[in-house]
Amino acid sequence: MAQVTGHEEYTAACVQFDVVAGDSDANVAAMRSGIEEATAAGARLCVLPELWSTSFLTEFDDGVFAAAAEADEALRRLTEEHALLAVGSSLEAAGGQVFNTARVYQRGELLASYRKVHLFSPNLEHRHHDRGDTPCVVDTEFGRLGVLICYDIRFPELARYYFHRGVEVLVVPGQWPEARAQHWRTLLRARAIENEMFVIGCNRTGQEASLRTDEPMPFPGDSRIIDPTGELLATGNGDAGAVVAPIEPRKVRTMRRILPVARDLRPEIYRALLAEAYDDMVSGTREAQQKESLDERL
Repeated sequence: MAQVTGHEEYTAACVQFDVVAGDSDANVAAMRSGIEEATAAGARLCVLPELWSTSFLTEFDDGVFAAAAEADEALRRLTEEHALLAVGSSLEAAGGQVFNTARVYQRGELLASYRKVHLFSPNLEHRHHDRGDTPCVVDTEFGRLGVLICYDIRFPELARYYFHRGVEVLVVPGQWPEARAQHWRTLLRARAIENEMFVIGCNRTGQEASLRTDEPMPFPGDSRIIDPTGELLATGNGDAGAVVAPIEPRKVRTMRRILPVARDLRPEIYRALLAEAYDDMVSGTREAQQKESLDERL
């Protein structure tokens, strides 16, 4: 894969807001306000929260999918109007399945999409959505991007794949609750340091009922932009709006030259270890799924 490398510094933004479950009109208005604020600050790359147009729902009909599609079209038009690159996840219905799908729009064009691979079973996401199975590496005018969604950042395998594919910026739409905020902050930073790339994680504000317990879950609005050294360039303070920071693509190349992780890898060892552990990984996953199925029947 030939790499498209961005050279000029640009401004990126996380557009965070209170995502209102089932109210796409309110969410589109908040998205539009946040992007206007971000572009006024010079942003050319914007990342939105996870499921930004509808949030998490347990029932779906044609009206829900139509509203999500209309919201995505509003975002697409804004990227054309402001000459932007924007990423945010929303609902996708395909082949009788429902996916949590991030779409990458550049100047009005859909460049790529990514279906969330890891669904957060503690909040029952797997009961309402279907799992994706394909990473997303996309060449843009700002270089090569990789996409994860929220819970995906707990699984370093995908982020490492992006490193091997030359990704320079990892974008992460999220809905990560206050109760585990320190995990979000640490994992985003870890993915940046270990893979020597920029990481842009957009988290929502407000609160929403848990799918499992129906109890309110607060969200901290702690979107973060982190450089390849692990330095925190910008962070949200809990308020809705744009969190902006400059992105210097040369930092990726500099870090990968100073600390040549790619040169010092031991792939033959990793392959042997993975082969050794593979059966245990599969059986452990299967046993956990069977136990959950039994618990649900009891």
